[in-house]
Amino acid sequence: MGASFVEVSSPAWAFWRALADACVGLIVGTLYAFLGILVAGIVGEEALSSLYSELDLDPIFRASMGVFLVAAAVLGFGTPLVFVAERVAALRAVERLPEGAVPPRPLRLSLSSSPFALMRTTGAVLFWCAVGIGAFFALAAIFVEDLREDVETWIALGGCLFVAMIGWGLRSVGGAGVDRTTGRLQTLWSAWKKDVPAADDADSRRRDAAVEVDVPRWLVTPGARSVNRVAMALSVATVVALAAFMLSVFLRQQCRDCEPVRWNEPIENGIDVLSLSSGVAILACAVLGLVAWIGGVALQGVREIALARWVRDGRGRRIDVSLVEPLLAENRAAVRLEHGLCAAGGVAVILGGGVNWAEAGDGGGLALAGAALMLLGALLGWTDAGRRRRERQAIRDALFPGDAARDETAKPKGTVHRRRPRG
Repeated sequence: MGASFVEVSSPAWAFWRALADACVGLIVGTLYAFLGILVAGIVGEEALSSLYSELDLDPIFRASMGVFLVAAAVLGFGTPLVFVAERVAALRAVERLPEGAVPPRPLRLSLSSSPFALMRTTGAVLFWCAVGIGAFFALAAIFVEDLREDVETWIALGGCLFVAMIGWGLRSVGGAGVDRTTGRLQTLWSAWKKDVPAADDADSRRRDAAVEVDVPRWLVTPGARSVNRVAMALSVATVVALAAFMLSVFLRQQCRDCEPVRWNEPIENGIDVLSLSSGVAILACAVLGLVAWIGGVALQGVREIALARWVRDGRGRRIDVSLVEPLLAENRAAVRLEHGLCAAGGVAVILGGGVNWAEAGDGGGLALAGAALMLLGALLGWTDAGRRRRERQAIRDALFPGDAARDETAKPKGTVHRRRPRG
């Protein structure tokens, strides 16, 4: 049997892959929540002080920052462990492939090092962070009598000791895991070193022997160049708005410990106008970016469905394979939607927790809605795994794309020039 590229899937890997993607979305959501609270708080104090004080948002924003710190700590140390489990499941799925079957390039790159190396690093970071904080509390207890008699100090010191033990355990388990999996990975990479060129050449020969067809219009319109122009315009507008906002902050307070600067008119009003207008511009860019992102996900989803139907008959075709590489090597539309839902859920949970923490109302409903969004996103990514494998394998069987990759330096051989799209 000759070498060939095959899509890989397994129930365990699908579950952990969906959970890892959910963590990525949550990280993005927590960062957006932090930036949103920061901008809203500064704009409210500087340009909308009367309305800001009337709504009494400052306690909610401050409490939300506390929730953000807790969420950041949990995600910072929990996400690497989820990725360890995901890569272990991926390794087991790859090892079950028959001889000559080569997994896609993104999956091979994710297995370029042992899955347990990340666990070892996470454990080391957790251990030394706990040791540093614990040393601070220990020194405080030694030199400050009031802290030495405070039970909270010893509880914190005991907690640091417990976390340090967990970090040491993760580091030890991760090191042992690296030793166990290094040989397995070397065996896989030795086989791939031989099979990847053979599979790429086989796809190239099949592609050359297939009938060249016109590229359907839905695959090239709108093109990547138009999408990139829109993204570039939004990026430039966002950077300009952020620069204007940071300038207004600097003019008001030029260092962290400095007293706020009061300017003569009309500079004082100008700073307020700059702060308000730049904050509104940031909000507008965020809304437009969200609309563009939703449009991009919808466009990709439509193309995935149309492409799957187009190759359903299994008949070989020859097209410019660079047009289908993004649909093979990058995240699926369902995964991108999972990222968005989990990000929105993370923002809702942080704000809902801030409302409850500040005792400014009942934020439980908002937090529950955020949790529902996160669960929906994870389920969407999980259930799409089987469909992803089937559709991408059908594309490989009909279009022979070779070792499709995300970057331009790893394009498969034998691509053809793009022909006029079919009307």
